[in-house]
Amino acid sequence: MEPESDDPRRYERIAPRPPEGQIDLRTIFDADAPVAAVELDVGFGRGGSVFSRARTAPEAFVLGVEIKAKWATKVDQRRARLGLERVCIWAADIRPLLARLGPDAILQRVFVHFPDPWWKKRHQKRRVLTSRLLDELGRLMRVGGELFVQTDVPDRHALYVDTIDAHAAFELRDAALGENPFGAISNRERRAEEDGLPVHRLLAVKR
Repeated sequence: MEPESDDPRRYERIAPRPPEGQIDLRTIFDADAPVAAVELDVGFGRGGSVFSRARTAPEAFVLGVEIKAKWATKVDQRRARLGLERVCIWAADIRPLLARLGPDAILQRVFVHFPDPWWKKRHQKRRVLTSRLLDELGRLMRVGGELFVQTDVPDRHALYVDTIDAHAAFELRDAALGENPFGAISNRERRAEEDGLPVHRLLAVKR
């Protein structure tokens, strides 16, 4: 039998995508009871953070959003094999997607893992963690909900601290969190720690 094609165009065709139009997250998760709260994992890459969080908090409803169709597809296939019914995976750009999500105040926790891997000035418009993104997260997150961001780039960390600290919807609780307290360990985070590289973390809460 010939090996399955790894052609990127194939992943674009088969990747799990969010529904069109406005999306009520309460209807996305197949649960006996209404969804009380959802955790959002932004930029999960190869899926380490999704699966480690599912093990740590099996009661949580986790929505994972990854812009790369290949990784979203592979993670969703593994999710299905593991029978993780409380996890939903989408291949999408989180920036336009957030405006289509509802209802308000449904997110209890948001993880943003190592965003913005672009260095050149012309790519700054592609930055993920901006005031506009925080506007949407502020609408979707519950009061007291937690926003956890980590990066291995010190300058980016400083930028995220300033951006979140200046936003009225969030209170910066810890700008230099020493460890990841949530058990949502991304592949890049694990690799950085194995290589002895510092990971810069922050924690904020929704006002």
